[in-house]
Amino acid sequence: MTASADHALLLLADLGEASARAHTEATLVPAVSAALSRHLPLRRLDLRRGAAAPGAPEVRRGAGGETMAVFALRDAEGAVGCAAMALGDGAALDVSPALLEAIGRLLAVALRQVQVLGRVAAIARRAQGEKRTLKEELDRVALPREVVAVGPAMRAIFQQMVPLVARQDTTVLVRGETGTGKEVIARRIHALSRRAERPFLAVNCGALPEGLVESALFGHERGAFTGAAARHLGLFERASGGTLLLDEVGELPRAAQAKLLRVLQEGEIERVGGEGAVRVSVRVIAATHRPLEAMVASGAFRDDLYYRLQVFPIIVPPLRERPEDLEPLTRVIVEKVAATFGRTPPRVSAESMTRLRAHGWPGNVRELENVIERSMVMSTGDELILSAPLSAAPGATGRVTTYREAAQRCIEEALRAAGGKIYGEDGAAAALGLKPTTLQSKMRKLGIRKGGEKG
Repeated sequence: MTASADHALLLLADLGEASARAHTEATLVPAVSAALSRHLPLRRLDLRRGAAAPGAPEVRRGAGGETMAVFALRDAEGAVGCAAMALGDGAALDVSPALLEAIGRLLAVALRQVQVLGRVAAIARRAQGEKRTLKEELDRVALPREVVAVGPAMRAIFQQMVPLVARQDTTVLVRGETGTGKEVIARRIHALSRRAERPFLAVNCGALPEGLVESALFGHERGAFTGAAARHLGLFERASGGTLLLDEVGELPRAAQAKLLRVLQEGEIERVGGEGAVRVSVRVIAATHRPLEAMVASGAFRDDLYYRLQVFPIIVPPLRERPEDLEPLTRVIVEKVAATFGRTPPRVSAESMTRLRAHGWPGNVRELENVIERSMVMSTGDELILSAPLSAAPGATGRVTTYREAAQRCIEEALRAAGGKIYGEDGAAAALGLKPTTLQSKMRKLGIRKGGEKG
């Protein structure tokens, strides 16, 4: 084999490797040009896909003294286009029609390859977009297991309000009694937002020592106060890019309220002891059970901060106002607690459900979780037994409830829940864990009639 043939083979091998590494037409031309330049005095390369292919390869002298090599890009499937190479002086001696035809066949295959790869990439992008759209729709309508929204009030929150506000970075104020699940709502907003891959941090503002509130939220510099041995990043910096839940925001002292307002308005914090502002990008969700309007009127809460937080309020109803959620909530909590205990979820008897329905749930879902966990500790069989009387709200009446009053209320609620029935599995006696004769005796002593009314 001659030196010229060896050179041609090396050129074609180098060209094949370069074109194999190109995945788009934009990367193919530079890769092919670099490979050709290593073997030929190439000045420029022009690939025209879809252009009319010339007949036999042609090498001619250009007007500017360049040597122009024009050849078809053609493979076994037919013509793809054409190519033109501008070569330096002396190149015509090294470039033959046979070599140009071989280069044309190789480049035709490379062009078809990048076309196929381009179509595959477009299909993949379209599929990814459709997948993302479908996931967003599923996330909107399919709630995770820990979220129970059977009644209309909770369905409106989780299926309408939460998906709507999650798309924006709007500040949200979640209001409701203690234990209603305000943090669950905040986590759901974060999960559906564009910040879902970034941190979600939560802090109970009422649990922060007053002297350390600003340090906890905004951080501090070394030496800012006694014991500040190093720089500390506050919650806003650690949550940057994500979401920060300020639970019990009504407990913040006035000084911290002013700094919080600045973060919401300017997107900047200043560490305690710091001399400059630090930019942060945090989605703030605030939660409270306190009457903020009354606190604003008394001066305990800044009115400008109140209006800044109240951009998108979500009111969470207490458990007693959504009785339709009680039974599914109970099932979910029983399964969750059973999983932590490493046991099979016990069956919730009709008697237990009757007692649960009869309770007012002043502590809401959190109280329900505590009752179920306590009962599961005491229940060793395959049925959940409510082992202790359900407590009333602490301080609900402003005075100590007498035994007679408590017993009377308990019996009356059980009778109402059982429709006045005393005997049987669904009767008031079974719900209270008493013998029917014992219940009747207590009713006579307390002057309670069978319908639950006092005589």
